[in-house]
Amino acid sequence: MGVSQEGSPRRSAVVAEETRELILQAAEIEFANRGFARARLEDIAEPVGITRAAIIYHFGDKKALYAAVLEATFKALAERIRAALEADAPHAERVERLIGVWVDYAAERPTLARLFIREVANSQQELAPELRELVDPMFSLVTEGIEKGQEAGAFRKIDPALIVSILAGATVWFVTNAPLLGGEENRRLPTDEVFAAFRRELIGVTRYLLGTDNP
Repeated sequence: MGVSQEGSPRRSAVVAEETRELILQAAEIEFANRGFARARLEDIAEPVGITRAAIIYHFGDKKALYAAVLEATFKALAERIRAALEADAPHAERVERLIGVWVDYAAERPTLARLFIREVANSQQELAPELRELVDPMFSLVTEGIEKGQEAGAFRKIDPALIVSILAGATVWFVTNAPLLGGEENRRLPTDEVFAAFRRELIGVTRYLLGTDNP
């Protein structure tokens, strides 16, 4: 007779993976809200319903957990960016798809913007190596996509790094600071409708920067 499904190694592996994912979700929120230095493993463990020791069992220590959070957050974005830029479409449409992907991801996962802002604020002229490894490939993907459009004559000549800085900076600022600005009625997280309006305006800015018409 076989071992019952409830106590099988397969079931144990599933439970372990589910627990690991819940830890990552709780840690992402905690690191985004409090930063690496102030975040406590006990506070991450509490909403998951586990102990601090359980987090150490799954990830080793706080630094390893933080690296895992960054990887989970930024790699998912990188995959969407690559798909947008490798689409079978004109260069201008690829970049506009990229803008849509970027803004939509920032709306779905506002923790990304806060994590990045905290890293930049705490860095001394250099990002942490674990974040640098994730950000640099994305930056290269986007700048290379713009350069290919320039080589094809689809975009005007402008430093791709300047475009990336403008578009990324505007979005990060919008996500992290929108609830702090304006009157009392504006001091809340942007709605889907507001994000959609922001996406449209950012695409308009992109067209201006690249010198493109509406595809």
